[in-house]
Amino acid sequence: MTARRSKRGKKADDGGGSLLERMRSANPAGAALLDQHRAKADLAMALRAMRKTKQMSQSDLRHASEELDRPLTLSMISRLESPTAALPNLENVLRYAAACGAQAELSFLFKTADDRHILKVSLS
Repeated sequence: MTARRSKRGKKADDGGGSLLERMRSANPAGAALLDQHRAKADLAMALRAMRKTKQMSQSDLRHASEELDRPLTLSMISRLESPTAALPNLENVLRYAAACGAQAELSFLFKTADDRHILKVSLS
């Protein structure tokens, strides 16, 4: 991987590494915030990855959500995909998943005295 110079004269990454790694190196204070809110950051990155895998833009997602009569605004989509925004409510996550053509599944992992159990609930 090679580095190039940004407008400020600092070396910039050519795009290698994950989005979170690039955010960490660009903003150490933001990285500390991400560490505090790891669950939200993981959810945001998973949502964004799902949309990208479906080759949808945020605008495409907005239109798809409108067609399902479960509209999300561009602002809502941006907040859902932001690793530092507040943890979203479950309804908005379900609307996002539906607009991507996916179904959400919630898993509870717990341990009993004799075994480990997983309880999965499919949501729509």
